[in-house]
Amino acid sequence: MRDIMLDERTKKILCAVVESYIEKPEPVGSRYIMKKYRFDVCSATIRNIMSDLEDAGFLFQPHTSAGRVPTDRAYRFYVDYIFKEALVIHSAEIKKFIENLTKKLRKLRNNMNSLFLEATQSLSQATQYLGLAVLPATEKTALHRVDFIKFKDDLVIAVVVNDKGIVKNKIIKAYPEITQNELNSLADFVNRNYHGKTIDEIREDLLVRIKKEKLFWDKLITKILKMCQEALYFSVEDVYVSGLYHIMHLPDFSDIEKLREVAKTIQNKHLLLKLFENISEDEDVKVIIGEENPVEEFRSFSIIASPYKEKDKSLGVIALVGPKRMDYQRAIVLVNAFARVLTRTLSD
Repeated sequence: MRDIMLDERTKKILCAVVESYIEKPEPVGSRYIMKKYRFDVCSATIRNIMSDLEDAGFLFQPHTSAGRVPTDRAYRFYVDYIFKEALVIHSAEIKKFIENLTKKLRKLRNNMNSLFLEATQSLSQATQYLGLAVLPATEKTALHRVDFIKFKDDLVIAVVVNDKGIVKNKIIKAYPEITQNELNSLADFVNRNYHGKTIDEIREDLLVRIKKEKLFWDKLITKILKMCQEALYFSVEDVYVSGLYHIMHLPDFSDIEKLREVAKTIQNKHLLLKLFENISEDEDVKVIIGEENPVEEFRSFSIIASPYKEKDKSLGVIALVGPKRMDYQRAIVLVNAFARVLTRTLSD
């Protein structure tokens, strides 16, 4: 692979190859490019330029007699080339779609679970790729209410509602003798003392109380406080994923074994969260292509992600996961628009 300086004509030919391959996953030939894009040069000149692009690592030739297909380097060049223009909504169809989405999400803003489900389903439907949303980390959100329900002898269901309307259920261990009345009193204690405080702050305060109670050897109160602390511990953020059935129909994933591997990877919440660790709240949209991905299992994909916020504070990420051969122009504009709609909905 050698580095070359790309003149404007070469850039346009490279973009034409990428767009042609996105449109139809077949090797792209010079005659096809010349006819479709009406370049004012002959097929042989385009073929020579494509050969130079292959030497530079932008294209590769699957078969000796076939045309060429883009590499990750070509997709990266293409995304950088179109990026600023892709952030602007030109299509009347997309503008109308975003208007309707805004109305839908505003109706759901008191139920965050439904809101994010609708957002990911709509994003997936609009692009035919996987739509993902990472919800705000529970530890960083404020407590609205907690309830405790006796389930079995030593098991209790804790129902935690945060200030975003997100409901979490968790089964925790308790001492067998605890009654529902005692659980109601414990819930009243938490709601009275900690309403509006972040889960992190509550857990820290409970830890201090536990240490104090230990000094007085009140084992029962210590157990209750520990139980309460456990109820408010959640290991990872929630991730909503919609649209696996859409990518099942893409030629990129027609191989059954490959599709099984894709489905298995997408069900791994820890891997999905790892994808978005480096999404900066200062970025509008981040595009990660193939080998650029820090998570090996996702290197056959491209990811387009954008943070959504509440009053300038980053809360989570909305994203698309699709083949490297994705429609980047449409995907970038939609992810950017979805993030802005979520931000406005959560900030109003």
